[in-house]
Amino acid sequence: MNFKFGVPTMSRRDFIKASSAAGLVFMGAGLAGCGGSQSSQESSAEEQKTVNIAVATAVVALDPIVAGDAVSMGVITNCCEGLFVKDIKNQSVNGLCDTYEVSDDQMTYRFHIRDGAKWSNGDAVTADDFVYAWQRNALAENGAADFQYQIEMAALKNYEDVLAGKKDVSELGAKAADDQTIEVTLEHPVPFLLDLLAFTPWAPVQKKFREEKGSNFALTKDDMLYCGPYTLTQYDTSGNTITLTKNPDYWDAANVDVDVVNLQVISDTQQAVMAYENGTVDYVQLTGELVNQYKDDEGFEKESGNFNYYLMMNTTKEGLSNENFRIAIAYALNREDICENVLKDGSTPVNQMCMVGLYSKEDGTDFASASPQLYAYDTAKAQEAWEKAKQETDVREFTILYDQEKDFAQTTCAYIQDTLQKTLDGLTINLESTPKKNRIAREGTRDFEVCFHAWGPDYADPTAILAMYESNHPSNYSSWKNDEFDATYEKANTTDAGNADARWSELMRCNEICTEQAVCIPIYQTGTATITKSSVKGITEHITGIPCYYKFVTKA
Repeated sequence: MNFKFGVPTMSRRDFIKASSAAGLVFMGAGLAGCGGSQSSQESSAEEQKTVNIAVATAVVALDPIVAGDAVSMGVITNCCEGLFVKDIKNQSVNGLCDTYEVSDDQMTYRFHIRDGAKWSNGDAVTADDFVYAWQRNALAENGAADFQYQIEMAALKNYEDVLAGKKDVSELGAKAADDQTIEVTLEHPVPFLLDLLAFTPWAPVQKKFREEKGSNFALTKDDMLYCGPYTLTQYDTSGNTITLTKNPDYWDAANVDVDVVNLQVISDTQQAVMAYENGTVDYVQLTGELVNQYKDDEGFEKESGNFNYYLMMNTTKEGLSNENFRIAIAYALNREDICENVLKDGSTPVNQMCMVGLYSKEDGTDFASASPQLYAYDTAKAQEAWEKAKQETDVREFTILYDQEKDFAQTTCAYIQDTLQKTLDGLTINLESTPKKNRIAREGTRDFEVCFHAWGPDYADPTAILAMYESNHPSNYSSWKNDEFDATYEKANTTDAGNADARWSELMRCNEICTEQAVCIPIYQTGTATITKSSVKGITEHITGIPCYYKFVTKA
């Protein structure tokens, strides 16, 4: 078998750069950090560099295969580094992977773990730690199945039989060739594999520690081991501050500039801005009128966000199972008005499932922009579909569930309630707020009618969004099933996985099917408007994976 070999290089920017020599292609790897200062590692307590970031919600879970929200995953990934991470430009760069080799057919990878990579208990991070972690996910340990689909997306050999329980998890295509080498074999090429491996569920877990902790694993900061640029030093489920402290034993500690990152849980944006003005917070995401108020601030920035918001319809519920019922709602949503007059934060209307900027062809064609744009605001078509629905179902009422921590969720859902009731005669919409943690749990048990639901992509590919609409996907909270979607999606990711043009067309059709069925009605793509103190650089809101790797943040 012929391989392309990874060799060390000093620049993160050279990660994907390749040059041929002696018939081999050398891939950038073994990356040294940049942008940091060695003096920060030696700083006294009085000289510590501290960055305070306002977040709207608290940590929900600390287990890499349980955490499903951006705050939790951000904490885990900054404390438990995987083989790859995302740099400040959202490019996959080497994390605990020193070098790697890829076979010519793109079906076999060998990843080599860095010398000196260690856990916070002093043990070396080994290949077995990665293999064990991935096997936990494949087995959906303790019922944690939300990220089991990632094993399928990575196409690890024998994944189908392992996930179905027909083969032992030891048959999964990930083996420890030696203490520092992971050999991965695939069922078919996966062009986004390295991007996928930078995501939280692929973080290592030490088997010995996991088994010692038992049911207490990852419940508190002391029930975890750390191998990333930071360790979790303050975390209380009822507290409002989550503290990450620089890990002196991290392989690239000399290039981690910020000593302490405090995540301040402030659900009300106005209060977060007051904290910013008082100097107790360095970074805030803005919403509503605050965007206009701070648009001229020196630290103001606005860009496309990393989430699409939808109305997730539970198709197991009477009425919501009716296609005309859902289509009437899809036509009755004035997305432009929501973005311009309710949110006012740079969010943009969405009329298909994926977000702009997620994935493009080599020629720059954006997948979301090129997709069919369906259900533009049209009250006549909404009422026409509604009249059909009233002939087919007696249901005239449903409840929208939303996160109580998000101030914009209440105002947006109230607007939707008002406009839909005015447009669709006889419809009654109730609103119910609940803590985000509870909303996530209720989606998992399908204990809802309609959810005001956000979804962000794990990796840079349309499947990061479309996967959740497969019939058997654990995140198919709508419980929707469509044979054409399933067959087309399966072909795009197996038979045509190596055929870029065919795969593009098939995923485009999947996007269209899902949108036209109005099973999860797209509303808008978030706009990220932020203010940051001038002394702080490098806080990001990546469109894929976790929002920010704090090792790349600097403070003057």
